[in-house]
Amino acid sequence: MLLTLSTTRLVHQMNRTITIAEYDRIYANDTFQGIKITKKDIQELKDFIDESNSESSSMSDYLRPIRNGVQANQYVGVLQTKSGLTIEILPKISRTHPNDEQVRELFIRMLRTAKRIDGKNFGQANLSTHKKPILELFIAMFIAEVDSILKRGLKSSYITKQSNETFLKGKLLLQQQIQHNAINKAKFYTEFDEFEVDGAENQLIKTTLSYLLGVSHDPRNQRLMREQLVYFEKVQVTFQPQIAFQKVSIKRQFHYYEQALKWAEIFLKQKSFTSFKGSSLAFALLFPMDKIFEAYIANKMKKALPHLKVETQEQRYFLFDGDDKSKSSYRLRPDIVIRSALESEQVVIVDTKWKLLKADGPSQGDLYQMYAYFTRYSHYSESLAKVILLYPKSDDYKETTFKSLDFSNNELKIGAKIEVRYVDLFSQTLEDQLQNLHANK
Repeated sequence: MLLTLSTTRLVHQMNRTITIAEYDRIYANDTFQGIKITKKDIQELKDFIDESNSESSSMSDYLRPIRNGVQANQYVGVLQTKSGLTIEILPKISRTHPNDEQVRELFIRMLRTAKRIDGKNFGQANLSTHKKPILELFIAMFIAEVDSILKRGLKSSYITKQSNETFLKGKLLLQQQIQHNAINKAKFYTEFDEFEVDGAENQLIKTTLSYLLGVSHDPRNQRLMREQLVYFEKVQVTFQPQIAFQKVSIKRQFHYYEQALKWAEIFLKQKSFTSFKGSSLAFALLFPMDKIFEAYIANKMKKALPHLKVETQEQRYFLFDGDDKSKSSYRLRPDIVIRSALESEQVVIVDTKWKLLKADGPSQGDLYQMYAYFTRYSHYSESLAKVILLYPKSDDYKETTFKSLDFSNNELKIGAKIEVRYVDLFSQTLEDQLQNLHANK
């Protein structure tokens, strides 16, 4: 656990929260949204980057050091310095959409499609009424899962215990009996099983509640967690969550524990899409927006086109031919491939791009990638209708179609067809937009 309970109380007293967007910068000694950014804040963030850079993944992918400050990259979520600065990083579309509350709601909706933290019991109605920072929304989602457990009942199981008793209970441990009771013959050092609620699953939930009680600044979240902790009075806090997670055993009748334990793992082990080690920050829960966007669109696409096969991250084909094992390094992996049950129907490939297009349009690299998909899938005798570069809505560049011409058998035909299309993520008609995306072949 990254914070001891005493440390969290100290952090809790220092409620300094700022909201930025992807790629925004903050500097030491600046006053940002009425909050003074100290040199210590910036130094802790830079120390965090240095520590993480020694791991297999580079923290500079998520947060980049700049002169006298740091810059956010394409990761969204929340992090907190030990000096008490909480930085909420929103999706960059917040620059074009002034309502931060709606941007938070959109982000949580998108995040729910990522299997690792599917907040299935946290309804959209709750999201619209809780005007909270992202961290408080995460905490509220965990509270909702714990509430579901309490309504269905805490898991009880046989717990193996060792104790020095005044009567023989269970199995006598001879070595401990000699060590502890060589003089006092009236006691028995025994090992026995008791049916209790103090199992690993409940210990992890209580530990997470206790931890978050010191992290949260929201009065409602704090009140609910205090109320929930009453039900865990006979459960111990674990100071070795890694070991406790290894002991977790969820059988079918206790499947309702699964989601709360996923959240506990996120908070206690920092297991989001990225897992950071080091001691310079209190915590960091950061999520890559390109993957979140891709998962969200794929999820909505499956709902919008239930009669079609919507495959994600397909790996059927290669960029090059031949039997050379090295070709496996160049496997094609489009984000979304849409097929009909009928092989004769044309295929549509969609690659999601989490970018706000400027007036100069898509990058050469993105267009080259789409052209490779079109030509290689056609090479493998797939009947391709088009490939689509799909972006969040932008007013700086119009939707367009790129075509190449194919002259064969003395006939001029359309070769590759690459469309640049948008989705309005804030629209209530997103599934209709995706239906039209496929229908307009």
